[in-house]
Amino acid sequence: MRARLDDLLFDGGTKTTPLDGVQEQLFLLTKDSGIDRLVRYTVMLALSAIIATGGVLVNSTATVIGAMIVAPLATPILAVGLAITIVHPRQVLRSAFIVAMSVAFVVVIGFILTILLPVAVNPDTNGQISGRVSPNLIDLLIAIATGLVGGFAITRSDLAGVLPGVAIAISLVPPLSVVGVVLASGAWADALGAFLLFLSNAVAMIGAGALVFAIAGYNKAARGDRRQVKRPIIIIASIGAGLVIALGLTSAQSVAQALEIQRINDAAATWLDGSDYDLVSIKPMPNGFVMEVIGSGDLPDTTAFYDSFRPVLWYEPVIEIRKITGTQEPLPEPGG
Repeated sequence: MRARLDDLLFDGGTKTTPLDGVQEQLFLLTKDSGIDRLVRYTVMLALSAIIATGGVLVNSTATVIGAMIVAPLATPILAVGLAITIVHPRQVLRSAFIVAMSVAFVVVIGFILTILLPVAVNPDTNGQISGRVSPNLIDLLIAIATGLVGGFAITRSDLAGVLPGVAIAISLVPPLSVVGVVLASGAWADALGAFLLFLSNAVAMIGAGALVFAIAGYNKAARGDRRQVKRPIIIIASIGAGLVIALGLTSAQSVAQALEIQRINDAAATWLDGSDYDLVSIKPMPNGFVMEVIGSGDLPDTTAFYDSFRPVLWYEPVIEIRKITGTQEPLPEPGG
């Protein structure tokens, strides 16, 4: 089976990048290397973290995409997968250590910049934050596919040009920047959600990369018994299983919440029909929802709302109604 995949994906091995070349790309620290590659990596990581944090703070999608392109964090993550494939325990530890230090480095940069820069951060209205604090199984599926593409691009000699696209598709530095930003704002739950997004992407890249490296035949260059990398495999598999459960729960919660909002919207339409009020928005809160309505005069009796509303889950959510009132006046003439 593996031989057939090798023929299909790598033209019988003629398009496979030599293992030495892949190691040169991915291993930042080796027995014979100096610190130049690690210094270059650290500088690029710091700059990408600054760019990503700035993009998050000003809610700029273009800036965050720029940070994704220059961010080098995928290199040591894929290196873990390669080291497991070729049974290189020391390189597994080195690369994993670089990943751990990189995570802390990016989070600290995001935290410090958020404190130093006079920018008000509102997670509810900042799309760069809100889009990264509630990961689900779809994010994990995307991460697996991107990890496969990244591994394929590195192992096939004629696909290096797609790596910038892989860098954009996989979200590594921006979620960590979000962790730092929201931690500075005291939003611990949002920080956990953003870190889960990063962790799911990293674990998916390691697993998918190791699979592609094995298909490419690099496992034939194993340096020892596969039991030497049994522990990291168990750790990664355990984290992956935990992520599937956690993201499955958040996915179910997101679906239930969407259904709940739709039912609130339908009940509100019945309740406000014929009144002087209109529904403005429905926003989730920790124990229920906030429903904003705009109009004038007295609100209709809420009995009609609760008679129409049927919760999705077995408990009754708290629904807070906020009334927006006011009058509209024309702008005065210049000088008036």
